[in-house]
Amino acid sequence: MRAKIIHGLAAAAMLAVPLTAGTASAAAPAASRTIAAPQGCTHWYLYNKEGTTEGYICGYYATGWVRDDRADGRCPFTRFYTWDDEVVDGPLVGPKGTVKNFTVYAPNGGQFLGYASIKWASC
Repeated sequence: MRAKIIHGLAAAAMLAVPLTAGTASAAAPAASRTIAAPQGCTHWYLYNKEGTTEGYICGYYATGWVRDDRADGRCPFTRFYTWDDEVVDGPLVGPKGTVKNFTVYAPNGGQFLGYASIKWASC
């Protein structure tokens, strides 16, 4: 787990919301890859003022990308939740403009819930 995780101001409004396959925000920034999720997987596309993330969750793994959208000393990352009340964080990304592709796995043979959130930490 990451120390010093600080929630963005818009966290309550935009984060940790259930996702459905193929959804995206109309106000989303350009550069969305909007790939079709494999059958049985859940697509996510999330953003806040610190960054943007997109990908899909397929049971025991999640794969996607995260991008830093501001030069503010905050590094965004994607957070995933398991049925066992555990969290798994994707990589921190920074400085501004940096994009990282990633795949993360649920620990101990667990399964991810069908949603993600975007968070940030100081970097």
